[in-house]
Amino acid sequence: MLRIGIVGLSGSGKTSLFRALTGVVTEVGAAGRREMHVGQAKVPDLRLDQIFALFPSAKKVNAIVEYVDMVGFNAGEVSKAGFEDSFLGDIRTCDALLQVLRCFDQPGLTKGDPVRDFRSADQEFMLSDHIILEKRMKRLQKDLTKMPNKSEAQKEIALLERCLDALGNEIPLRQLNLKADEMTMLRPYQPLSLKPQLAVLNVGEADIRREEELMIDYKAKIEGPGVELAAACASIEMEIALLDSESAREFMDDLGIEASALDRLLRVSYHLLGLISFFTIGHDECRAWTIQRDQSAKQAAGAVHTDMERGFIRADVAHFRDFIARGNWAACRTDGVMRVEGKEYIVEDGDIMEFRFAV
Repeated sequence: MLRIGIVGLSGSGKTSLFRALTGVVTEVGAAGRREMHVGQAKVPDLRLDQIFALFPSAKKVNAIVEYVDMVGFNAGEVSKAGFEDSFLGDIRTCDALLQVLRCFDQPGLTKGDPVRDFRSADQEFMLSDHIILEKRMKRLQKDLTKMPNKSEAQKEIALLERCLDALGNEIPLRQLNLKADEMTMLRPYQPLSLKPQLAVLNVGEADIRREEELMIDYKAKIEGPGVELAAACASIEMEIALLDSESAREFMDDLGIEASALDRLLRVSYHLLGLISFFTIGHDECRAWTIQRDQSAKQAAGAVHTDMERGFIRADVAHFRDFIARGNWAACRTDGVMRVEGKEYIVEDGDIMEFRFAV
């Protein structure tokens, strides 16, 4: 399951966006509270809806994204000790960060400035990374003479020196174009500035139809390697999420909104993380699964169940567009659009798969 940590400076509107995405009701703006909240959102997929229409007695199971509403923080909050251990422990398990940036003015808060706030948060993340990696490097250097495999330790020291140099120059680690083995070495420390980020402009209600225009203004200043930009009005999205579908449609029509921004945020998150969806079907369940792009059929089987990956034999595969044009497996076989693929087959977005395995 994809896990995204929602972060932002105090007053950014991150908890309102969390409520809109997940429907989990929490106190918004409760003074003095330092709590984390967790909720889930179904990933909308019109392809799954079309497949489900062919199996009305089945259960439809969307792919799920888990959102974690992290505690808010203020610029300059990170001390020499770094972020609180509880914060780091919570955010360490997240695959990506969704950073909410206030793009409107609010009484009692400084003037809204998304670029300033994005850089402020990034500086906090980089400072925390610097503290953690520096401690690790000093420990390695101290224990180097006692280590049986000095060459591996020296490689890690060299990597940590490179990372610390970048962080000291306020360059986030996601910009270093690290190799796979370097990413593996850094994985135990889960650097915050290495995580992909979706930066979301939280626009005011007066700008709900100007999101694209505002994004053009900020795109070049915020986007970069591992960072993509989106926009939403968190307060309006929260109101929409609390309504039934008919009332929500009427509310959006009154505001001149064609669709909720939440679907767009999910799509951008998938793109940012290089994710795709494949489907499994049956008379009891039609389900969407999430995997990394370029994963094999055997790895996809593991997403369904570890036994399937362990005992993988083959996969029967038809692409969504071919299946939906025919309506069933038998017609796909007859027309030759259902293929038998082995464990090395690279799954395509929209594949419908049936796994054969033996354990």
